[in-house]
Amino acid sequence: MFVKNDIIHEKFKVLFPIHNTTYGSSYRVQGLEDGNIYMLKIYEKERLQPWHYNEDGGLIEAEIHKSLNHENISKFVSCESTTFQNQELFIYVVKFISGETLQERIDREGPANVAFATSLIKKVIGAVSYLHSQDSPIVHADITPLNIMLDMSTGMLEPVLIDFGLSKYKNYNTSYNSTVPSIFYCAPELFKGEWSVHTDIFSLGALYFTLIEGFFPWHNKFSITDINGLDFQEKIINNRNSKLTFTSMNDIDEAVKLSIIKSLLPDTNSRFNSIDDMYKSLTKEKLISKTEIRAAEIKQVLSKKSGEGFKKVAGMDSLKLMIQEDVIEPLKDPESFKDYGIEPPNAILFYGPPGCGKTFFAECLSEEIGFNFIKVSPSDVGSKYVHGGQEKIKQLFDAAKENSPTILFIDEIDAMIPDREGSDVGHHYASEVNEWLVQLNNCGNDDIFIVAATNKMEKIDSAVLRAGRFDRKILIPVPDTESRIALFKLYLNQRKKVLSDDIDFVKLSQKTDNYVCSDIKLIVNDASRVARKNKTKISQEILELIINQTSPSITQAEIKKYSQKKGDDKGEGRGRIGF
Repeated sequence: MFVKNDIIHEKFKVLFPIHNTTYGSSYRVQGLEDGNIYMLKIYEKERLQPWHYNEDGGLIEAEIHKSLNHENISKFVSCESTTFQNQELFIYVVKFISGETLQERIDREGPANVAFATSLIKKVIGAVSYLHSQDSPIVHADITPLNIMLDMSTGMLEPVLIDFGLSKYKNYNTSYNSTVPSIFYCAPELFKGEWSVHTDIFSLGALYFTLIEGFFPWHNKFSITDINGLDFQEKIINNRNSKLTFTSMNDIDEAVKLSIIKSLLPDTNSRFNSIDDMYKSLTKEKLISKTEIRAAEIKQVLSKKSGEGFKKVAGMDSLKLMIQEDVIEPLKDPESFKDYGIEPPNAILFYGPPGCGKTFFAECLSEEIGFNFIKVSPSDVGSKYVHGGQEKIKQLFDAAKENSPTILFIDEIDAMIPDREGSDVGHHYASEVNEWLVQLNNCGNDDIFIVAATNKMEKIDSAVLRAGRFDRKILIPVPDTESRIALFKLYLNQRKKVLSDDIDFVKLSQKTDNYVCSDIKLIVNDASRVARKNKTKISQEILELIINQTSPSITQAEIKKYSQKKGDDKGEGRGRIGF
């Protein structure tokens, strides 16, 4: 709009334009009367939203800013209306700050040392505390490295908080900054149109993290393509429900880490009660309980529970109840069990015939409890190099710990942790088994819960199966009568448009004794193909025809073997489950 040497409002001469903004443009200018240097923002009124204005038609930003006087807050000069080339404008002027933005410094020099970061964040906290202490508290709501100027005029770096365009004040309902990277510093409640002093506490925690790490929190969870996605805001919220990790080589004090984590918790009630409490945690006047933070982190992961969980599992009600009481409840609420001396289980092992849904059950368990889920199969940890597998196993547990609380599902565990006494087990396997044993020991302390599945429990190394590693060994049996009815309903009700009214689920169950889950799914799929070919509905007759042409995929001898194994394990953990 203006170029160098232009005169604005007959008061200011443009030294040079700085950049265009969402609502206008900004400039470095010189006062014609006093010769002083100022920063000047042009607001084009036609671009402004209704929430920019107060009840008198003025800018809310100016109403807030002009009353402030703090050494770490930019100095308001004036805000006037004018017309230029038939456009109505606000001319917003603040005192010039000789320096650069904090973002520019981070981009140039990378992470700051902890001492510098802490010193700087304390001064910014002082400015925000001043805002919150006003008769009508002011929530800045846009604290980012772009809105912190580093004043170098005295030879010392002094942080100065700028830009009150989105500040929350009285009953004014302003918006939030949805641009990148500012949106990464927005507290989650802003996305819902809610705000409080805790909103600034979140942004300060994000700012502190960025100073130390050189990147905004959870940056490793995003990709470039996410930014333009329609679900970008949803991804931000979901990514924040994972555990915050620190990668910096700086020697970060545990109290600093806990302060940052607490300030960044999604639940406002779990953050610091006030900005002063946050300051006291940094000065160690008020210590944070690590147990409290751990419980809050688990709570935030559980809050993002998605999927239908056990509702997708047909039948198996006794098994689901046992899992609920013995596994899920202790993991979700460890504190209430701790009073009774009950520790959450370290790991459970699902065993049973192939095709009975062990893997599916584990995935549903993950959905039911809400933990992060990592699935690993033999190919994931295999290596052609000596000791290469050991390193992969360690990396696997490191990843689980980083994303804890995590369910680590080990499929075909007999292939990954074979019995070292077996004649067909090579020396390199023995070293890998040892690595598994090391990692499995009390991994629950790192909020990692192990679920494993096998068809061949006798092939697993005996040291792995002892209590303390796998506390529960649970038979996922061949579906009983009620489970088979539920399975037929599950698969056939997905085809309601082409399903006949004559289906007798009880009879189908009776005709499929000893059939496993995968057998029943195959029967329904084959019946669907026949019906589609004949251009008719899926009927009882077609289903019975397919059943008569098939047989169970596992033998009576195999079923007897697993039943016998369950009998051998009686008394270990929970007793028999009735099917």
